[in-house]
Amino acid sequence: MSSGSESQREREPGDSREQFARVAEAYRTSSTHSDPVALARFISICDLKPNHRVLDVATGAGHVAMAAAPLVREVVALDLTEEMLEQARSLAASREVRNVSFVLANAEELPFPSESFDRVVVRSAPHHFHHLLPAVAEAYRVLVPGGAFAVSDCSPPPVVRDWLEAVEVGRDQSHVRSRALEEWRGLLLAMGFTVEHAERIEQEKDILDWFEVAGVGAPERKRLLDYYETAPAAVHGQLTPQWREGRFYHRYWHALIRARRPLEPVY
Repeated sequence: MSSGSESQREREPGDSREQFARVAEAYRTSSTHSDPVALARFISICDLKPNHRVLDVATGAGHVAMAAAPLVREVVALDLTEEMLEQARSLAASREVRNVSFVLANAEELPFPSESFDRVVVRSAPHHFHHLLPAVAEAYRVLVPGGAFAVSDCSPPPVVRDWLEAVEVGRDQSHVRSRALEEWRGLLLAMGFTVEHAERIEQEKDILDWFEVAGVGAPERKRLLDYYETAPAAVHGQLTPQWREGRFYHRYWHALIRARRPLEPVY
């Protein structure tokens, strides 16, 4: 790797740290991230057992870690941003959750021995990863054979995804790429996982709330809303955007995936 590439890789996590340090408190109170129905649906695919040790990668304000904690022996909540971990610690304290520990680290370089966890989970974060393959490889490494990797992340259909990327980056410059469900499946299989569950969940998203959580200012918000007016017919037909009572909504999609590290390596 060239020195230029090394410098770029050193800088990239800082982009996320700066963004998430600024909005950490908003993520704790965000209705999207704390929604009990969405959390329960994600937890249900994790297939958690009382004896499990769970790693929650990119825990953010800790919503997944708190939801998993009553169901398992231990949760390790990991994040790149200290301000996010502060919010997660505060949430744990307010709920008197005592079986969650907190680690400041990068998803691409997990500071744990191989085969340390029964489950690795990550929600609403992989689209921020500049280097997704190393992060997935690390999830595989720290899982025990037979352990499962559960993922939920933004995953529009490809025709919408390609157009919507401009909104994603305009909203949050730490966004790297949303991946279609088919991309996720292929990536996980290539990394040695078996894919047990893969679905695309459709929901209606309050776009102004989505902007507010990310701290989007008024000029950029106007620019992004104007951009929606340029949507091609195929994109518009899938998004079905509409204003209601002063709020702007459109369809949005998330992948919900469970993949398993085989008991024996697949060659």
